[in-house]
Parts: sequence; C-alpha cells; structure tokens
Amino acid sequence: MSLASVNVLAVIVAALVAFIANFIWFGPLKMYTRWTAALRQPADHVPGSGLSTPVLFGLTFASLVIESLVIALVMFGVCDDPSVVNGLGIGLLLGVGIAAMPSLGHRLFAGQGFKVWIYEVGADVLVAGVMGVVIAALG
Repeated sequence: MSLASVNVLAVIVAALVAFIANFIWFGPLKMYTRWTAALRQPADHVPGSGLSTPVLFGLTFASLVIESLVIALVMFGVCDDPSVVNGLGIGLLLGVGIAAMPSLGHRLFAGQGFKVWIYEVGADVLVAGVMGVVIAALG
C-alpha cells in the first residue's frame, strides 16, 4: 500500500475514536487518580502544566493521526483486505510490540515503576487495537 492510497477519513476517524478512548481511560472516573498516585503527583496535579490547552490537545491528536496512519500502512501492507478481526490483531500487536515494549525501559530507568507503565501502555495498546478495528471497518 502506498501513502497515496490510504483512506484519510478512516485514519482521522480512528484517531478521533482513540482520542475519545484516551479521554475515558485517563478521565477522573477511571485511571487518572491511580496514574497520578503512581507518578507520586499531588491530587491537584494538572497534566500538561505549562502548555496551553490547544497545544496540548492538538499535539496529542496529531500524534494519534500519525499512529493511525502507521497502523493503516502496516495493516494494508500485510493484508490485502483486512477484516475487523485482522485490524484488531494488527493494532494490538503494534500496540504491544512498538508502543508498550520500548516505554517499559523508559519508565523503569526514570524510576516511575511498573504501575505507571501499565496505566500508560494499557491505554496505548487499547487505542492501537481500536484504531485497527476502525481502519479495517472503514477500509
């Protein structure tokens, strides 16, 4: 698959779905309090301090678009006509192998520990799987 043949709408929709999934994962009712506690941050810690809200969320969304594009390129490079199950599998495989594994060393060497890694890469792996499903469904 070439870059020119990528379904741009599928990539953007997958990134948007991933953005929403991350919002839910790190929302106040889910992992946020556990994540900040594992990071040893005060309860009133505001993530992204020092960045304006548009920059913080804009860069986050842009990174998800790039991740979605890479998943699409890999998926259609491996499968001619991927099913939703293929999309889920490829997304999860890339999430674990490319997103999660390198960051384990980063978290451990930074002294942040295994819990922080689980909270963060849990979301990364989840959204990569979701992106794969969306991209496969929309073609």
